Amino acid sequence: MSPKAKALSEMQIVIAVSKEAEKEDFYDLAQRLGYHAAVALKKEHRSQMTGLEAIANGTLKRSDVLDYVKKQIARIKEWREPSRNDESDSQTGFGERLLRVLEQDLAARAARLCQELGIGEKTEEDRQLRRRLHLLLMRQFIQSMVAQYEFRSAMVGGREEKLFTEQGR
Repeated sequence: MSPKAKALSEMQIVIAVSKEAEKEDFYDLAQRLGYHAAVALKKEHRSQMTGLEAIANGTLKRSDVLDYVKKQIARIKEWREPSRNDESDSQTGFGERLLRVLEQDLAARAARLCQELGIGEKTEEDRQLRRRLHLLLMRQFIQSMVAQYEFRSAMVGGREEKLFTEQGR
């Protein structure tokens, strides 16, 4: 393990992840996907979202979360539904978008945070710490996305959907 990484406390890692999750673009992306989930899955599939959250919070491996998303995409057509209201990506299904964020966007954020924290890639301990940081970002993202899903799917009528698309979310 690199000397700087050895000196990192769990609290420093949690603070770094929390700061990243507080960034506007991180939260906005979670809101977008939460809205997409509400449109695609509706209230009837709430257990799938809470299941995703439970797996993310209960696992020690990123692959468990990614495998769950892949299984949902394969099994449930609503996970493949695009969001016609999202001007930024109206062709890609919810599950595919979520998978792309978890595998690519959050991995890039984790790599940047690791660099800022001085976590290398050479030792197994460093690689393990990098994977942990990525998993913590995944947990934060999923938590925010599921909260947005719950909020949006609970809204009654088209008023909220109209406001959402007018704001360009």
